[in-house]
Amino acid sequence: MRLTAASLLLATLGLSAQENPGGNRMGVGLSVVSPIDFGRDTFSIGFQVGLQIHYNRESRHLGRLRFDYLRADSSNLVETGSNMVWNGTSWVVVPILGHNRIQAHSISYEWMPHLNDHSRSGPFGILGVGGTFWDESARNEFFGDLGFTLSVGVGYRFNPHAALEVRFVNSDLAFHDQHLVNGSTRSYLTFGTSLRF
Repeated sequence: MRLTAASLLLATLGLSAQENPGGNRMGVGLSVVSPIDFGRDTFSIGFQVGLQIHYNRESRHLGRLRFDYLRADSSNLVETGSNMVWNGTSWVVVPILGHNRIQAHSISYEWMPHLNDHSRSGPFGILGVGGTFWDESARNEFFGDLGFTLSVGVGYRFNPHAALEVRFVNSDLAFHDQHLVNGSTRSYLTFGTSLRF
């Protein structure tokens, strides 16, 4: 994970920056993820990486399309199911323990109004909407769930190419599988950087 993050950062820093409105609109996002309501005591801090396409680069109403991948692994064993076992005199329910992993693939659009009359520097807000496909693995079984995702946050842009951001993201699983281990919502905080080329 560290090697991947370092490689993305070095590749991004090596690209030439283009500041004109017709320039390259691509960017990357790198964030640390902290689960809030799904397995907060079970999952360790995860990561999120993504590709971004920026719009209205010279306007104070910057927007972007995000394609993100998120992952968080369980830090200890969790109950992933149960079995009925005969103990010699009666049937008893025995929990099945295993490691769990949450992964997500999301597409969202975020509007980022800047307080200045341009988007080259300064503080800004983040409001987003999108969809997320959640993949939760337990006992080597995979369950996919589609979630409607909303995000809100704040950020500070140092120059046209680098910003720090804090976001709260909530994903309501619209079509959830009956085998959900950690409930029907996924809320988390992200802290990271957005780098525009």
